[in-house]
Amino acid sequence: MAQARTAKITRSAPAALFARRLAGLRAQLGQDPGDTGDQALKLVEEFLEFQARDTGYDGDGSMRRYAQWLRGRDQISAELLQRVEAYTDARNALAHTYGLMTTPAFATEIVAFAGELLRQQSSGAQQVMTQQVRSVRQSDRASAARDMMLRDGFGRLPVLDNASRCVGLLTERDLIASHADDASVADMLPARPLDRVAFAAPSAPLNTLRSLLSPEPVLVCMITAAAKPGGRVLGIVTHADLLVRL
Repeated sequence: MAQARTAKITRSAPAALFARRLAGLRAQLGQDPGDTGDQALKLVEEFLEFQARDTGYDGDGSMRRYAQWLRGRDQISAELLQRVEAYTDARNALAHTYGLMTTPAFATEIVAFAGELLRQQSSGAQQVMTQQVRSVRQSDRASAARDMMLRDGFGRLPVLDNASRCVGLLTERDLIASHADDASVADMLPARPLDRVAFAAPSAPLNTLRSLLSPEPVLVCMITAAAKPGGRVLGIVTHADLLVRL
């Protein structure tokens, strides 16, 4: 159940975070439908808030107000926004009636509706990329990179130079292949360190990202303004980020 409960999503949160929360709710449906339904309604409200504030809404919020604001703004279809009205009433009833919980059937319906909403999001690199890129510098010690991977659960880390430009991708395999902990990250990289990395602009559509990430040995797509090496990294897209959009 911990997977479904997360901190409130801020305006800068990537679309993938919503999708991961939804995946957690789908997994939780059979275990606790009552709580899952409640959490799914919260997810719907937070998603609507994200979309509303991202398009200029600035005021007190509620599910109904966010839906009203979004009408005619080409973010979410009118049909889905109309359905929000019924879910707003359910959200209010649950919040103000002690002991009232969603039924398994209604929880399943809400989770499915949340999925429909998420699929309405704009589909591009800007929406799915992770902006706060966890990375290492090429001058860092290999042992420091290893410790970060172990501590934070990363299997690979973008390698940046002092100007925040991507110069390669460090993997667990690179570190396992060498026992020289006193070496630098640059020493651990293969002869062609950028072969594992694709580059795209923030405006790149999902189909472009899928094409860039499909061939071997590409593992990540770095987002830069010029869609090529040499520019400051703005974000990163992985295969997992695209998987949650299917």
